[in-house]
Amino acid sequence: MSDKKFDIDEGWSSAKENKFTKMVNETRTDREKFKADKVRKTSEIEVTKQLSDEELSELEKSSMLDPLTGLLNFKAFFKKLDYELRRAKRYKRPLSLMLVQLDNLEGSKRQYGAMIEEELLKSATQTLKACIRDIDFPGRGEGPYLLVVFPETYSSKAMVVAERMRERLTTHNISKDLRHLRVTASIGVVSFPTHARDEHDLLALALEYANHAQSQGGDRVYNG
Repeated sequence: MSDKKFDIDEGWSSAKENKFTKMVNETRTDREKFKADKVRKTSEIEVTKQLSDEELSELEKSSMLDPLTGLLNFKAFFKKLDYELRRAKRYKRPLSLMLVQLDNLEGSKRQYGAMIEEELLKSATQTLKACIRDIDFPGRGEGPYLLVVFPETYSSKAMVVAERMRERLTTHNISKDLRHLRVTASIGVVSFPTHARDEHDLLALALEYANHAQSQGGDRVYNG
């Protein structure tokens, strides 16, 4: 047993936190969050009453987008992947998923500073948009990942896009100041129903394949 005892004069802050006090503190925090959320939502309702349909549409759209890249944020992207996968299952159609992982980010940050990651992601986003169709859905994953859902697409066709993306990245100039920086990526490509039938499994496998490509030296596409 610990020699440290609770001192009534010092208050709870001097006592060693146990499971019960931790649970109470978490409950209190959750209650405070609930109250804050309730106040925030009430305020939002009052605000939305004053907005036009067009303004509401823009507000809803902005909440779905990643502020850095302008692509779907991960939450919105995952919902889109789930929807398209259910559609593919219903109509027995193919679907592919591509995950792009930029190579040597840590080395670039050491050489150019932490902000280089944002510049690289924005540059890669431009390249990505130029490589895909209007019916494809690009998004940003958690961290330095870019994603694309390809509806009605077999993995062989998605591989063509992935290779195009990889090649263009190496020749794309980020800016005048960074024109000597060569950018490469490791890309994983998976498809339904060949590789997996669940959205979680597709994402996990795409990441695994991108990591495998990177472990082989990077600047390559892998699909198993």
